[in-house]
Amino acid sequence: MSRRKCKFNEKLIKEYPMFKKTEDEHEAFCKICCIIVSLANKGKADLIQHLSSSKHSKNIQSTSGSKSVNTFFVTQNTKIEEKILAVEATLAFHTVRHHHSYKSCDCSTKLYRLMFCDSEVASKISSARTKTEAIVNNVLAPHSLKEVLKIITDNNISFIGVCTDGSNHGAVKIFPILIQYFDKNFGIKHNLIELKSLPNETSETICNLLIETLENMNLLSKCIAFSGDNCNTNFGGVERRGTNNVFYRLQQYIKKPIIGIGCPAHILNNCVQHAIDGLPIDIESIILKIYNYFSIYTVRTEALKEFCIFVDVEYRKLLFHSKTRWLSLFPAINRLLQIYPALQSYFLSQNQIPIAIKSFFENPLNESYLWFIHSLMYVFHSKIEIMEKENNSIWEISSILLSVENALHERKQQEFLPLKVKEIFKNNYNQSGVSNLKKEMLNVYDHGLCYLKKWTVNFDQFNCLKWMSLNTKPLWTDIENSIVFLNKYDLQLNDSLLFDQSQNLNLFLSQMEKNEDFSSLLSDKKWVKYFEQRSYDTSSELLKICTFYFAIPAQNANVERIFSLMKAQWTDDRNRLLPDSVKNLLMTQYNFKHFDCTQFYDYCIKDKCLLSKIRSSNKY
Repeated sequence: MSRRKCKFNEKLIKEYPMFKKTEDEHEAFCKICCIIVSLANKGKADLIQHLSSSKHSKNIQSTSGSKSVNTFFVTQNTKIEEKILAVEATLAFHTVRHHHSYKSCDCSTKLYRLMFCDSEVASKISSARTKTEAIVNNVLAPHSLKEVLKIITDNNISFIGVCTDGSNHGAVKIFPILIQYFDKNFGIKHNLIELKSLPNETSETICNLLIETLENMNLLSKCIAFSGDNCNTNFGGVERRGTNNVFYRLQQYIKKPIIGIGCPAHILNNCVQHAIDGLPIDIESIILKIYNYFSIYTVRTEALKEFCIFVDVEYRKLLFHSKTRWLSLFPAINRLLQIYPALQSYFLSQNQIPIAIKSFFENPLNESYLWFIHSLMYVFHSKIEIMEKENNSIWEISSILLSVENALHERKQQEFLPLKVKEIFKNNYNQSGVSNLKKEMLNVYDHGLCYLKKWTVNFDQFNCLKWMSLNTKPLWTDIENSIVFLNKYDLQLNDSLLFDQSQNLNLFLSQMEKNEDFSSLLSDKKWVKYFEQRSYDTSSELLKICTFYFAIPAQNANVERIFSLMKAQWTDDRNRLLPDSVKNLLMTQYNFKHFDCTQFYDYCIKDKCLLSKIRSSNKY
């Protein structure tokens, strides 16, 4: 009688997990040695004999010193793969958001594997320089633009405004294109949709870029406003006459009237410069000369510090002022006045100094110019800071301009001079000089008012939309005036339905009268609150007005923000970046600006479509 063969049963599988079943139940496969062991004769004893063999012992030592190939490859469509893809997308976003170079990613990937060696995700991250750049250029940037266009389509947003401006990077002229629109779930939104280098900056070239970009994205028919700085190329001058400007060309191509907005911060900056140009002393030039005298000279700076100790004032570093930087004049004057006694003592004790500086400090009345401009600049500086908020509406900007005009008018009417100026006048024996100086200072108000009225006349048309701020309950007559204004731009409204909806709005505002949180919101956020509590049927006409009104760019500061981001990304150390690469960097950073890095990871892990694009080799 033949002997029964032993089998590799379930009990042996649990006891010896380094073996697995084969097609023959009398055999077992050793995972370490990759050979088949027969246990037909002795059963368990055959397994023990193999485990104690020298070959198996050597293979164990070899295996412990090397990693499985699975360590480096990811099984697709698993939870762990999704985490890895989301991490790689987030690391690319992190690189862009914090202005890291792509080259640093070569180091980062190796570092994560070393530091987090016990993490399955970290051990399989393979996001070095080439892959990170591919994710940014061909996944994140296009995805950000696609999401913008999807929001506009899904929410039936009928109106957008477009903004642009030019900036030089060496010999390259860069033009970004931003759009502004109103999302009832969020408020005013700004997105970067294009950034290109142009061979010149003629009105025809700029206009063609705008038209081509908007047409490619099916946005041209939605364009109701254009914003740029106040140069002749954009608007043809203060009167907006002529045909060789972007504003005129764009209207001619679209074949309908659009709203043109010159940058109001630019207007205020030019206003104060125009006003103080009437003074006999060029204060901006004096500030720059004094700054340059000390900026790179250690010996002079140390000597000035000694004079600060001598006159008992705390030394502070002088600040640079640039005429193209709207907010630099006030801090520069303020810093100079803080150490003025030391500066005066220093320069009057020197033999060889620039004549302009020497003449300035020799006349004791000249300090009054600084205090006068300091007082005047405070008005402009504080208003420009408010004006440059990202989500200001056009009426909020108009009201700021009006407040500056009122401030200048009141100063003129009451012949206002700062107390410090009056003190200097009182202590000076040359009263004829004081009288002339006083007239010159009061004339500054006239020059400022004249310039401001001339350049802000185009903002007067928005007075009929004042009620959109929701600071008070709107009267029906105010809303009627808005209908007349909006009809000029082909916005058709049902006035009967709008009247009923306006009464509903007033009821809502009555409920919010004592709500301080609501009152402190910008106007677009107030409307978001309103639409949250109302159905489309009870707010449809008001939503049309909001979509139009909040699509009008209030200023061009958002384009300036793009230039600031560009400067941070396109540095001397990264001077080999191409304009297209810069565009993708800025599009990723600006269009996803509402995310921090942790929030972006949460966003990625939930978006299966985005993860599939990161997985795909098409990104290269």
